Amino acid sequence: MKRIKFFIPVVIVLFMFSGKGHAQDNSIIDYFKNFNISTYIDTYYSIDNDKSAGKNPRMFDLLSPYRDQFGLNIAQVSLKYNAEKIRGTFTLHYGDIPDVNWGPVTRSKYIQEANVGFSPVKNLWIDGGYFVTHIGAESFPKFNYFSTFALPSVFEPFIQSGVKVSYDFSEKFTACIHILNGFNMFEDNNRNKSAGIQLVYTPSQKLKITYNNIFGNEQPEGLPGKVRLLNNLIFNVTPSDKIDVTAAFDYGMQEHSKLSDLSKSANYYGLSIAGKYKFTPKYSVSLRGDYFEDLDGVVSAYTANGPGVKANSITIGCEYKPVDNAYLRLEYRYLQTAADQMIFENNSNKRSEATMSLGFEF
Repeated sequence: MKRIKFFIPVVIVLFMFSGKGHAQDNSIIDYFKNFNISTYIDTYYSIDNDKSAGKNPRMFDLLSPYRDQFGLNIAQVSLKYNAEKIRGTFTLHYGDIPDVNWGPVTRSKYIQEANVGFSPVKNLWIDGGYFVTHIGAESFPKFNYFSTFALPSVFEPFIQSGVKVSYDFSEKFTACIHILNGFNMFEDNNRNKSAGIQLVYTPSQKLKITYNNIFGNEQPEGLPGKVRLLNNLIFNVTPSDKIDVTAAFDYGMQEHSKLSDLSKSANYYGLSIAGKYKFTPKYSVSLRGDYFEDLDGVVSAYTANGPGVKANSITIGCEYKPVDNAYLRLEYRYLQTAADQMIFENNSNKRSEATMSLGFEF
């Protein structure tokens, strides 16, 4: 019996590697070549001079959100499958980013992404499931210049679920249509669906232009419907090997939401410009300025001083990369709200904060 048990797996292995039983591209080994497993960890320590929020996540910070303690932004593991006709992604994560960004809006806060797609014809893909949003110039810290968000990014959707259809018209132009459950949600909150598009134009290696939008009724079931539209325009510029620049503009509106006259639409705006200068492949510095205004409280919370938010900030940071897939960052941000929005400690409209973060992807 022992000889039989030993003989069977040997025959299977020989069968897999022989060209007689199956074509090599149909073997189990070739099948698993389409899989990729990766992990990502980001930790941080953040301090500021606003202690009014206690141990709650501080306002305007969805990344590195907790003060005066060592924290875990994210620990994630991702499994991806990519073949000529089918692909899929399944990512689990844990930490402060999913706790703050996923926790309030979904029961599935430990699932970052879960989607599958197929390609019926060349350059056309149809994907469905859970996704990270297509809106915005910033995402997880490993993709950003900084380990904190610009103000407009705080009020953009972070997650979405639905179906997307994408087509590569050429190496320079790609278009994608999204049909979604809603704005920053996995589970739908009403009977209406939202929609959005993404257009990406890359005229050269030094410039990429992206336009995103999302629109639909985002009011919970039982409330009068109000259509919301968010437009997001992004410029990624690389004038030289040492310089990267990203500029992003947001314009949003929602009908029947202007507080002074509910028959009219309310508008909100966002702008951020960030640049990175690389002294060497290991050392770089970054600078970012940003502005956000939503005085009718369409997407921003009501404060003790009234509805909505009007704020600006400036951030400076430096980064050291001991290896290509790891980073150590130090950054400082000065944030200021409108003069009549005294929302920080000691009836102040200003806050200073500093963050150190360490990330590694493998």
